[in-house]
Amino acid sequence: MELHESLGFLLNYSARLIKRRLDQELKQYHLTTSQWAVLKILSEHSHISQAELADLTGTDRANCGAVLDKLIAKQFVEKTLSPQDRRSYVVSITPSALELVENIVALVNQTNRQALEGFSKDEQQQFVNSLNLVIKNLLKAR
Repeated sequence: MELHESLGFLLNYSARLIKRRLDQELKQYHLTTSQWAVLKILSEHSHISQAELADLTGTDRANCGAVLDKLIAKQFVEKTLSPQDRRSYVVSITPSALELVENIVALVNQTNRQALEGFSKDEQQQFVNSLNLVIKNLLKAR
């Protein structure tokens, strides 16, 4: 199999191109794609533990913690002691960051549209379904 036919190569290369584009767009907000992912998830799942957030972003707890520290410094995220477990923290998004997420969604959607240009709506949905199946298969194989 040629390298340019390898699923891993194609997924990695396309992901890097999308990340590069998003990083350029997010620069004006002084955010990285990792920080954006955390803000987007927190806008949908407020008051979750750092462990849950790490799972939802697909990162380890240490990397997730580093991203959170940067977002806390920017006053986009708050961390409070969990009322159920005093050994863990609950993470939530601030109102100003929620507003920011609404603005950034349009940029992300534009990047996605550019990446999927030439795909019909059905092909786009099938592509997303296929990628989710790849992820599911690989997580199952752990």
